[in-house]
Amino acid sequence: MSSKLIVRQAVSDDYVALSHFLSYEYFIHRHLDWRTALDWLGQQPFLIVEQDSEIVACFTAPNEVPSVSWVRLFACSAKVSRSEVWELCFQRALPLFPASITSITALGIENWFVKLMRDTSFRVAQEIIVFERLEQKLPDLPTPEDLFIRQMEPLDLRSVAALDALCFPPLWEMPLETLQLAYLQSGYASVIEQDDQIIAYQITTESLSSAHLARIAVLPQFQRAGVGATILADTINYFKKRNVQRLTVNTQNDNYYSQALYKKFGFHLLRERYPVFLHSL
Repeated sequence: MSSKLIVRQAVSDDYVALSHFLSYEYFIHRHLDWRTALDWLGQQPFLIVEQDSEIVACFTAPNEVPSVSWVRLFACSAKVSRSEVWELCFQRALPLFPASITSITALGIENWFVKLMRDTSFRVAQEIIVFERLEQKLPDLPTPEDLFIRQMEPLDLRSVAALDALCFPPLWEMPLETLQLAYLQSGYASVIEQDDQIIAYQITTESLSSAHLARIAVLPQFQRAGVGATILADTINYFKKRNVQRLTVNTQNDNYYSQALYKKFGFHLLRERYPVFLHSL
């Protein structure tokens, strides 16, 4: 007969045990993040489930922005019921969220996690779709005048964070600390200036013979004026000079403006689709 499941808040002393647990378990959901899952240790809510003093599950969904919390990690041993443990963790976590949180979201990457989410109170709010561009010519597009493209510098990050906040809803907002991590992990990060004001930026990661456009944003008043096309063309050319011909990018299934831009540059839609689950509080 199995003993009772015990849920408690994780503490810093759990780091080694959690690391060991995550090294051997199969059922692990990790959010696509600039941090590792255990970097969130010490923030609320970060829960551990134990059975007979052994870790059998963990859950964390800390908030980076005031109104939204993403499920950053959910891992569960095959010894216990994933649906039972999820519900146990989620109900225990609910009182731990700040009062400002209006929604909890989770990205469905693994099939088992998608199935689990579909059986909960979460609903599909959007889907993440993936585009790929292979070696080909750039479209012949006019470049707006008075634009200055340069590599991003650390001193730009506060201005970039302010720009980012104007371009994305809370669900997709990237605060300053996260932008700093993204910048440090980038293969190429650049900005566009007009009259000494940063009006657009991009951050792209690099891996062997491919690159991934992780973030691109243009101030709303400069959108649909060729600024996004200019910084995208510069990014493609940068990696082409480095003999990197494959470029991928993610966007939302209802972001038709970004999809049109990528298609114009020869990106092709792949079959990959990742549902974004949302639970409203």
